[in-house]
Amino acid sequence: MQEKSEPIGRIKLVFDEISVNYDKHADTFEEKVESYVTWEHLKEYLPENKDAAILDAGGGTGKWALPLARLGYRVVLCDISKGMLRQAEEKIRKEGLSDKVEIKEVDITNLPFGDNTFDFVLCEGGPVSISDSQSVISELGRVLKREGKVWATVTGRYPLALKEMRRDSKKAIKLVRSETNFIPYKGIERNRIFSPEEIKMLFRQNGIEVIRLYGDRIITLFLPEEVKAKKNYNEVFFSEIAEIALLLSEEPSVLGIAESLKMVGKKR
Repeated sequence: MQEKSEPIGRIKLVFDEISVNYDKHADTFEEKVESYVTWEHLKEYLPENKDAAILDAGGGTGKWALPLARLGYRVVLCDISKGMLRQAEEKIRKEGLSDKVEIKEVDITNLPFGDNTFDFVLCEGGPVSISDSQSVISELGRVLKREGKVWATVTGRYPLALKEMRRDSKKAIKLVRSETNFIPYKGIERNRIFSPEEIKMLFRQNGIEVIRLYGDRIITLFLPEEVKAKKNYNEVFFSEIAEIALLLSEEPSVLGIAESLKMVGKKR
């Protein structure tokens, strides 16, 4: 039987339910470290022209649309969850950036935009993994202009497979062998996981030349859960951990154990 991704209706329901409290998790130590690493790399690939059209696909509450708008970019923020978009709209309005961010409620597996519309496409935080991955990547590539860049994040295969060892060793073996590709993760029952080579291959099949692959959530795998969940922490300790995480994200030898894989590509 062919494996299927999480139903769209279920994804919408999950994020509508958690939308009001969603941003509270963004203040945790683990999320702050990942955000630091992501931004340090992401900003290197942004268009030089501030009039460039940017799509934030599956952008939720505007975590990345907001900093992009603050820099002066025009951003289309789209998501399937009304609840998440309501949170984004409120934050955008409070910052006076409504003229920079256009909000659309859409399914990113079927984007309502023409071919070659955007100069830069962002799909950060895992929408590729929680939706129909093939359809999402196909759509991201379709709406991206020629020579435009895409940034997308997926869930790494191997650390999730190793975690599964605690519950079901036979399933863990199948995950490592790529005989099965889905695992529960962060409230989604069927989260698509990828090895570094698998995600590169999928983008290449959709006309995207892979420029770089980064690995994140490596060092945080070794931190106690209570540390990862902290919202008040020593800033010196944070800066040290964040710097190590940044260095490890660029180290090819540890890419396979990254819980979060971040791919940068260019449309051929």
